[in-house]
Amino acid sequence: MISGYWVSQICGTAARLGLADLLLDGPHTVAELARVTGSDADGLGRLLRAAATIGLFAELESDQFDLTPLGEQLCDGDPSGSLRDRAIALTSAGHWLPYGRLFDAVVSGQAQDHAALGTNAWAYYAEHPQERWHFARTMGSFSAEASRAVVRHYDITRFRRIVDVGGSQGALLTGLLAAAPSARGVLFDLPEVVEGAREALADRGQADRVELVGGDFFHEVPAGGDLYVLKSILHDWDDERASQILSNVHRACDPGARLAVIELLLPSQPAPSFVHLANLLMLVELGGRERSLEDYTRLLAQTGFLLDRTIPVPGSTYPWTVIEAIRQEV
Repeated sequence: MISGYWVSQICGTAARLGLADLLLDGPHTVAELARVTGSDADGLGRLLRAAATIGLFAELESDQFDLTPLGEQLCDGDPSGSLRDRAIALTSAGHWLPYGRLFDAVVSGQAQDHAALGTNAWAYYAEHPQERWHFARTMGSFSAEASRAVVRHYDITRFRRIVDVGGSQGALLTGLLAAAPSARGVLFDLPEVVEGAREALADRGQADRVELVGGDFFHEVPAGGDLYVLKSILHDWDDERASQILSNVHRACDPGARLAVIELLLPSQPAPSFVHLANLLMLVELGGRERSLEDYTRLLAQTGFLLDRTIPVPGSTYPWTVIEAIRQEV
C-alpha cells in the first residue's frame, strides 16, 4: 500500500510514451522503443522491466518486450474502452501534485491546488490544454458509463428539454438523449469547454439535437429546461458555492421542473466506502466535499427544491445515485 504510487506512475509514464500502441503489432526491443519515443535506452529498459513486473508487458529473449492483455488497456482509443487517458490524467501535475500535499490539506483543512500549482485547478487546466484534454476525456468516460446505467433506472422519456449543467464534452447528455428520442438538450459549460465539445457531439451523432451554451454557472444557467442535470458538479464545491449553483438553477427553471443531481453518496452510518476516498480527494484538490443524502436534502431545501426520490444506479463502476428534486416557489 505504501509504495502504491510507484505503480501509478509506471502506468502513467507508459501511457504517455504510448508503449502499448507501439507493441500492438508485436514485440520490439528496448533500443527500437527508445528510438521511437525519444527516450534514454537505459531509463526505458528499467521502466519496461518494472512494467513487466506488474503485468503490463512481458519480457522476452534478446531484450524484447511484448504486450499483455492487461497492458493493452493502455492503448489509445475511446475512453469507454481504454484506460490511457485515465492513467495520464491521474498521474499528471494537475491531479498528482496537489495530492502530494495531503498532509497539508488534512492539517489545514484547505485545498492544496494553489500551493501545488500556483493557481486553482480549473485555471490550471485552462492553461494546460493537453492535460485538460486527457482529464476531460477521463471525466467523459465516467459520465458515459453513468448515463448508460442511469437510463436503465430513471425514466428520461418524459422530458423534452434537458439542460446538462457543467456537462463538459456532453458524454452524459448524449447518453440521456439517446434514451429520449423526442427530447432536445442544452450543453452548458465554460465557453472554452463547450467549444471543445463540438467534435465529440458530432461523432456521437447528436450535434443537431444539442444547443451549446457557454457561461459560468456561478452567474446564471440557461432557462427553459424541464429537466436540469448536475452530475459530479456539486461535490467540487463547498456548501456556499454549491448553494449558489443550485440557486441559479432554481432561477432558471419554471415551477414544477425537475432537477437530477447525480453524485456519490457518503454512507449515513459508519461504514467503509469508496466515497470516503473520493471525499478526501475533493478536500485536497478542490476544497469540495462528498455528501450524504441528508446533506443534499438540506442544500436542496435551502435553495428552493423539494426532494422527491432517490434512485440508486447499480451496474456502474461507481455507486452513483440520482437525487431527483422538484422546483418549488420560495
